[in-house]
Amino acid sequence: NMSPSSSSSSKAALAAAFRSLAQGRRSARRFDPNAPPIPTSTLRDILTSTRTAPSGFNLQPAHAILVRDATIKRRLANEAMLGAGNVYRTRDCGVMAVFLADMEITNRIDRIYRLEKDGGCRDRNYMAMLPVAAAFLTGEGHAATLLKQMATDALSPVQPMPSIEPVEAWSYKNAALSAMMYTMAAQSYGLGTCMMEGYDVRRAREILRVPDRYGMPLMVATGYQYEDEEWKENEMERTPRLDMDELFFGNTFGEALDDVLLGEEENGDETEKE
Repeated sequence: NMSPSSSSSSKAALAAAFRSLAQGRRSARRFDPNAPPIPTSTLRDILTSTRTAPSGFNLQPAHAILVRDATIKRRLANEAMLGAGNVYRTRDCGVMAVFLADMEITNRIDRIYRLEKDGGCRDRNYMAMLPVAAAFLTGEGHAATLLKQMATDALSPVQPMPSIEPVEAWSYKNAALSAMMYTMAAQSYGLGTCMMEGYDVRRAREILRVPDRYGMPLMVATGYQYEDEEWKENEMERTPRLDMDELFFGNTFGEALDDVLLGEEENGDETEKE
């Protein structure tokens, strides 16, 4: 068993490692077109971590296509990307991870139910409500969503009711969680990443042969960053962020957090001292 002091040190080390990843990441401006391929073992480990991303009801609606073929990347760059920056990042990156979001959630409920049943991690009550609740909360189609919203809005003054989202919003939200997990895993290997939304989905869908069932919320260009003197001068500059008190509140919306929470960054004291 770990002693309290060693356990505390271990937690501090984990916090420092994550802080280094999260605060050290920048969106890559350029990728080195002459860099060696990203090792297969590295990509597999990144995907293994990505697979652990949480999702509502564990329905796991996010998929990803790893585009490594140079010809397909050039087609994406030349035919689908918007803006010069996205064009050359797509062309030069080692891997373009294209994240997809399932828009027909009800078609995967049976598969997830069997997966959960075989896993044996859930109690009977959860398993009994899973198919009904998942189908209700992730309903597809504008009319169905509107009817459910009207029903839950009417009952909300009487008892707590769920918020009904369009399936696109729900599935895109879950895909974004997977994309963030992928990005942080890539960062842990020293790879540069750039999340991108600037592309023609219709053209990208055709190039990648993506069925209409899936939305395409974002892509993550991944690879070794191009480093030169200009990069060394500019790449470490973090884009500006809003002040802490503009982003974070205490207890209710607009209520200030206490001074300790808001003052740590200004005082340069980002970690507790032991």
